[in-house]
Amino acid sequence: MARTLIRRVLFGIIAVLGVAALAFLLEFVVPGDPARAIAPRAQSAEVLRNITIQLHLNRPLIVQFHDYFGGLFRGNLGTSYVQRQSVASLIGPRLATTGWLALAGVIAEVIMGGTLGILATLYPKVRAVVGAVNLTLLALPQFVVGLLLLLVFGFKLHMAPVTGGAGPAEIVLPALTLGLVGAPWYAQIVADQMADSLASAYVRTAVSKGLTDRYILWRHVLRNVLSPAITMIGMDLGAYLSGVVTVEVVFGWPGIGLLAVDSLQNLDRPVVMGTVIVGAVAVVFFNLVADVLRMYVDPRTREEIA
Repeated sequence: MARTLIRRVLFGIIAVLGVAALAFLLEFVVPGDPARAIAPRAQSAEVLRNITIQLHLNRPLIVQFHDYFGGLFRGNLGTSYVQRQSVASLIGPRLATTGWLALAGVIAEVIMGGTLGILATLYPKVRAVVGAVNLTLLALPQFVVGLLLLLVFGFKLHMAPVTGGAGPAEIVLPALTLGLVGAPWYAQIVADQMADSLASAYVRTAVSKGLTDRYILWRHVLRNVLSPAITMIGMDLGAYLSGVVTVEVVFGWPGIGLLAVDSLQNLDRPVVMGTVIVGAVAVVFFNLVADVLRMYVDPRTREEIA
């Protein structure tokens, strides 16, 4: 198990470095002049040239690449072109805000998806209805679900704020949007795993021993759902922490995704690359945590150590 974890950590580090290198190169492919974005009203070519020199953008690309990764290995994500603050100080508070949204969204989708999956498995009469609900939710893009919730509960019923922000009241609709969009995946996982478990020999043995249906369901059937569900939760937490751009833009949630969009519009390359790198680290970290939890919950997933 230790070798497995070490190998996955190494692969994760390689993946993060690869994402960082790709993000750096792509930022220089994006059309636009950061100096012009910083001083849009500057008419003098000399002013723009001085800004370019101050930002070290006049250096060869390979030199900028070396300088950036040299700072990255020292834990320095660079300095924002526009706000003249360290990228870490800009991302830190936004990452915490996105973290709360990611956690709330995962909880919402697990509850809703798990409920739909259990209903579809235990009650055949509602299976078609659950399937139709899942297909409908899968067909709707995130921004459509978010706008519908905002229109109904925000503008029509006045049950939720519509001005943006990161308070307890403002998190409800964004989290519900993530939950509705992600629920069908969990519903399918729960339904498939429960169907396999109910048809297994150990469940038939438990029934022959006279165990109650509730005990069999909680002790034997739902336990087998944990392993794939943990994998999905790890993937979702990592993906959401990298920035739920659509949801954050629709609801004005001041998270890392909204920061990335604003920075991309302003050609603030260090901030954009910083958000990409932090997102890659989040994905690798939570997938690693999910793998460890799966090994603990389900011994069948443990790899043999030579």
